[in-house]
Amino acid sequence: MKRWKEDVKGLGGLDYIIFKNVPMRESKWGDVIEMDAGLMEKLAADAVISKRIPLRGREVKFLRKALGLTFEKFATAIDISDSTVFKWEAKPDERLHQINEAAVRSFFAEQFGVEMPGKFSELIGTEESPDELVLKAS
Repeated sequence: MKRWKEDVKGLGGLDYIIFKNVPMRESKWGDVIEMDAGLMEKLAADAVISKRIPLRGREVKFLRKALGLTFEKFATAIDISDSTVFKWEAKPDERLHQINEAAVRSFFAEQFGVEMPGKFSELIGTEESPDELVLKAS
């Protein structure tokens, strides 16, 4: 039997992401989400990029994994060392430096097809991460 669940929280380790109206169905193992996980990741990635969420290690990891990129492939794509990507992700609460944040946001915007302004100042995230970022699944 199909039904709608009110909230699905914390997609990909981003605790502030909350999906509303997620289609669910009952199974013998409990509720199962009836929405493509890739679509949910795309919606969350689009929001992180376009709403200028500050990019920290956890956002980099989420965005990289949402594209299915390894450390090496992501690092090669933006011409940095894979150890740099590893260091960013090893510090999930540490914000990237502005130039790195602009480069990473610009790269992921292009990959996810998110339109971004060309101004450097508009590629930098806002001062604070949101407590909640509510997205509608349907």
